[in-house]
Amino acid sequence: MVSSGGAIQATVIFSTVLGVAFLWQVNGLVPSFVFDFVATGWFLFAIDSALTFLRPTASYVLGFVLALLALSASLPQSVHYAFIQEGAVLPATTFIVGTAAQLLLVVLVPYHFLKRRQVTASLPHS
Repeated sequence: MVSSGGAIQATVIFSTVLGVAFLWQVNGLVPSFVFDFVATGWFLFAIDSALTFLRPTASYVLGFVLALLALSASLPQSVHYAFIQEGAVLPATTFIVGTAAQLLLVVLVPYHFLKRRQVTASLPHS
C-alpha cells in the first residue's frame, strides 16, 4: 500500500507533468500575461516536485497551497466547462484530470498531517 506521503509526492509530480501538456495546449491561445501566469504556476509545481524528495513536509504544504490556487483560478472559468460541452477531448481531459489531481492534493495533505499527528500523539511520553 502506498503511504499518504508517497501519494502526495506522486500527485505533485503528476501535476507537474500534466502542466507541460497544459502549457503546450494554451500556448498561443491566451494572452501572453495569462500564459506567463500559468507558466509561473507550473514552475512552482516543478520546484515542489523537487522538494518532495528534499523537504517533504515543506513540499506537502506548498503542494496544498498550489492546489488551492490552481482550483481557484481554473474552476470559475466557464471556458473550461465549454470544452466538456463541446466534446473537445484533449482540453476537457486535461481540465478534468488536472482538477482531480488538485482535489486529491487538497484531501491528501490534511489527511497526511492528521494521520501523522495521531501517530505522534499515541507514542509514549517520557
